[in-house]
Amino acid sequence: MQWNRRSFFTLFASLLGGGGVAFAGKGGAHAEDSDSPAAGEQLLPDRENPVVLEFDLVVVGGGIAGTAAAIGAARNGVKVALVHERSMLGGNSSSEVKLVPENSSGHRAWVKELGLLDEFHTEERVRNHLPCREGIMNCHWDLVLYEKVLSEANISLFLNTHMHRVAMRDPGHIESVYCIQLGSEKTFEFRAPLFVDATGDGVLAHRAGADYRWGREARKEYGEAEAPEIADEKTMGSTLFFRAVDAGHPVPFTLPDWAASFPTEKDLYARNHTSYEGGYWWIEVGAPYHPIHDNNEIRHEALRQLLGVWDHIKNRGAHGAENYALESVGWWPYKREGRRILGDYVITQQHIQNPTLLDDAVAYGCWSIDIHTQGGILARDQVPCPSLKSDENWDRVSTNVYGIPLRALYSRNVDNLMMAGRPISCSYVGFSSSRVLGTGCVVGQAVGVAASLCRQFSSTPREVARTHAKQVQQRILREDGHIPGVVNEDPADLARHARVRASSEALLVFPDGVAPLDLRYPHAQIFPVSAKRIDTVELLINSILPSETSLSLSLREAAHVWDYRSAHDLAQASATVPAGSGGWVAFRFNKRVRPERLYYVCTSPAPGLYWMAYRDEPGKPCVSPVGVTAANLPGRERWRPIVGGCSLAMRLSPESRPFAAHNVNRGTHRPDTWTNLWMSNPVHALPAWLELCWPSTIKCTTLQLTFDTNANYRVLDPLFRYPDCVKDYRVEYHDGATWRGLVEVTGNYVRRRVHTFEQVTTRALRLIVLATNGGPAARVYEVRVYGEA
Repeated sequence: MQWNRRSFFTLFASLLGGGGVAFAGKGGAHAEDSDSPAAGEQLLPDRENPVVLEFDLVVVGGGIAGTAAAIGAARNGVKVALVHERSMLGGNSSSEVKLVPENSSGHRAWVKELGLLDEFHTEERVRNHLPCREGIMNCHWDLVLYEKVLSEANISLFLNTHMHRVAMRDPGHIESVYCIQLGSEKTFEFRAPLFVDATGDGVLAHRAGADYRWGREARKEYGEAEAPEIADEKTMGSTLFFRAVDAGHPVPFTLPDWAASFPTEKDLYARNHTSYEGGYWWIEVGAPYHPIHDNNEIRHEALRQLLGVWDHIKNRGAHGAENYALESVGWWPYKREGRRILGDYVITQQHIQNPTLLDDAVAYGCWSIDIHTQGGILARDQVPCPSLKSDENWDRVSTNVYGIPLRALYSRNVDNLMMAGRPISCSYVGFSSSRVLGTGCVVGQAVGVAASLCRQFSSTPREVARTHAKQVQQRILREDGHIPGVVNEDPADLARHARVRASSEALLVFPDGVAPLDLRYPHAQIFPVSAKRIDTVELLINSILPSETSLSLSLREAAHVWDYRSAHDLAQASATVPAGSGGWVAFRFNKRVRPERLYYVCTSPAPGLYWMAYRDEPGKPCVSPVGVTAANLPGRERWRPIVGGCSLAMRLSPESRPFAAHNVNRGTHRPDTWTNLWMSNPVHALPAWLELCWPSTIKCTTLQLTFDTNANYRVLDPLFRYPDCVKDYRVEYHDGATWRGLVEVTGNYVRRRVHTFEQVTTRALRLIVLATNGGPAARVYEVRVYGEA
């Protein structure tokens, strides 16, 4: 590879600016494609001898999506090169950028991203002494990701390594990528039959000639109501966070003369700044700057704005920040935008709001339509995010849980290129939901698993999507991923054929409400019903009205624990609520129903009446029942979940028993169409046991257990362990004469445990839960048993 002085400085500029091989200035990008020496320049001798390395898979980009893709592939036998241009893994979630990799349970009930994201997050919360907040991300998250990668023998990690050139075998196939590693002065050529673009910006795809979109499509292209009438290249901005700490004494701050100024509250219109320890997402700089080519200019402008905001907090009014000092400011922007690489399927607004099940779905998303104001903080007189989930626009921006198909995760014209994270195949409106870190992580894990099938069958991603999608899905489920509508059908899982019993099983019990919710909007609640009838539903209602009033209640079936789309009334009932009272109000349905299904009741609007609600306390064991979802209806058609572990006070007759032992081999490991959880009766003290029995002997070497790390809550607490997660347990097998010990664990705090052991022959396995991390009952979502590891 011949280099000259111009090509070196072109590369150096791209490393600094993040904008490819271009000199980016305020007036735009000016490509420098020529390798011809300028007048007076002398060609230097070729001193670049790339280290040539071959792998099964090369993942370019070590953010949370790329890291998950690498681990997902490596755990399935793929030799992976993980190439990342920064010093630590995590990308936007790293301590360099400090964006919290929050799960989506703040948007929908029971949708927390599990799999690798839960594995990372659980470990980080156990170690970290600081709360999980934007701007406060520290080294513990970086270390967890680093250690997870180091623990995989199939991953070769290349940090500080910038991919700057792509070699194509032909227009449809990448041959290799060329990289330069800062600090070591090494250059590499990485060769592989398959590549993953997890760069966020879509750099690998762009340089490989993959088809992509930039900016916003016209409304008519996909029929999207939230798209503009005319296509444009407007994009969202990039953010810098800061970290402020209490010094214990007054700390002055002087605004630099080159920084922006915000002298009045009006200058921070619609930008909440009452809490200031970790900065704000809305210190965002967008148009007229280009998120890629103007990355350096954006960084400088965002820093100007950040310092101006801090000056406002310190010196422009009573904000209570006298003792606070800036400890750090961001120097690498949190990017929201990226090229959207076109696959065989494009995720659009219709799909994210009214999804249908897809045969090749391998991941899911559920974030709302989240489109920020063009220009960001430069547009001071505008709200920073018009799509914020207010009552008025909930119908416009809310989404449902939607599947992400494998067809959206590979390039339509570069056959051996896959995507993870921001660059996946979406319209701009679809991208505004899928772009978030949690979705990127579950997509990354799915891409890694799909890559293992590509290797196994010597197939392209397109061929895998067509002929091996079910195998991809089953591997993802086994590794704690979730796909809407997909259940465990693994023929190797011996537990699927076992009869299950337990020492006890919990009843469905709703806690009495302590917080009144105003019924000026209709309210509803999904709940699991084990019986064949619903005779009576009682609600705990308070009234402030001077006279009695009638309240009507409808009964409907729910397809999923997050799905209120059914508008068909199975039955209706009315009851009279006394004036100025508080108490239980009974609604008599006397309706035969299908057992082991989800149903929901919804009220009519009733201003002056209040349905009492309970919300789980942060850091404490869950009291709101698993599989129960409360919601209200602020608009005309889309129910809004009430998140954060909330349940509405209710009593049901006949009683429901939705936490039976047989849930552990029902087919899924989280609430979806059912609770899917065995929970022992909390009235009985631990230990509690769960037993799997087979009609004939089996030979097994592997046991997989899935515990409860609360799929309904976004945990922020430091040094945290999920209290309902099983801590101490023992596994025994029956040898035909007596029970013998097989596994014993103390101090567990993770959701998924896989135990391998010398082969045993048995007709029964028993899990004995000795203690949890604070919860009163044993909770187990799934048990799998395999004859081979």
